Amino acid sequence: MTDKTNVTYVAQISLTLPGRPETATAIVTLAPADKIPLGDHAKPLAACTLAELRAYAAELEAEVWEAYEAISLLDLRADDQVVVHVAALDDKGQAVGEIENWPNQAIVLAGADRESLESAVIKEAAKTTTPADSQPEQADEPKQEPAKPEQHPAPAPEPSADPIPVTLAKPAPPTIIASQARVRVAGGRLPLAESSGAAVDVLLDEAPLRAMQAHALSSLDREVAGVMVGRQPEKQPDGRYVVHVIDSIVAHHTVMQGASVTYTPESWRYMTDTLWERYPDESAVIVGWYHTHPGFGIFLSGMDLFIHQNFFTQIWHVAYVLDPRARTSGFFCWNRQRTKVNRYDFLWPTWMNGSW
Repeated sequence: MTDKTNVTYVAQISLTLPGRPETATAIVTLAPADKIPLGDHAKPLAACTLAELRAYAAELEAEVWEAYEAISLLDLRADDQVVVHVAALDDKGQAVGEIENWPNQAIVLAGADRESLESAVIKEAAKTTTPADSQPEQADEPKQEPAKPEQHPAPAPEPSADPIPVTLAKPAPPTIIASQARVRVAGGRLPLAESSGAAVDVLLDEAPLRAMQAHALSSLDREVAGVMVGRQPEKQPDGRYVVHVIDSIVAHHTVMQGASVTYTPESWRYMTDTLWERYPDESAVIVGWYHTHPGFGIFLSGMDLFIHQNFFTQIWHVAYVLDPRARTSGFFCWNRQRTKVNRYDFLWPTWMNGSW
């Protein structure tokens, strides 16, 4: 008998927009209980019609392109999770080989004068290229003949009769601009009267949220852990700090013992080294930690409290607990007197319905 309650489906989706030749690939993990957001409500995946899935796919396509269309290829190549391949196409649009040195290639933008560009490239090449049938005198051994009148420099050699071949790419819209990718952010600022004495307000970008969920789902029997990264929290006029999580780092080299996880010196070394590698300008700091409770709920155990109270002592440090079996999660933070760690009433957005 096969237990299908924990089955997940991984789909690789190639996304295209009408009239756009580009494609993007997204890896989506779905479970039977997942719900598809449809307007102001969500619907179980199995109950969706093809028309509803088509509408959801169209919305997903638009979001993917909105997020990535303004990011340069060099920025994408710097992402460890992105692989960039550039291929040359023949006249029929078929790939004929991968271009290895594509970062050194030029793209001709729309509206450029092709003849002027060809002429400029040929002239530039003529400055540095000596025609094969021309052998000018060596400049380092000039002949000295005092009896002859003053010698004028010889004119520069004429370009070869056969012009240097120039291949110009098809016009493309400019993309060398600052990234304007839209990032969905969960959380928000609670009214002071409803903050229950919390010292912080928490914002959470979608990328680290999905990364922590994926890490949690990787182990349904033992706890896993890591740290959350964000900009230096700033104190607001009402005395609270805004903690904005923009990244997460997996805690490797931990010791997992059933329902507990222990950070080792190697774990801390790995996480701090990774933080330095990703943010060498010290533009981000560790703003908290996360760990999982597979199947036994969202709370801080005695050992969890010990870790938070002894290693995450800044008043803006937060803890995030995930239960991958129940597919739930929650935040914890210091109170404003830094005397107790309490559950934080995180504001989950509607786009998180049916998450995981």
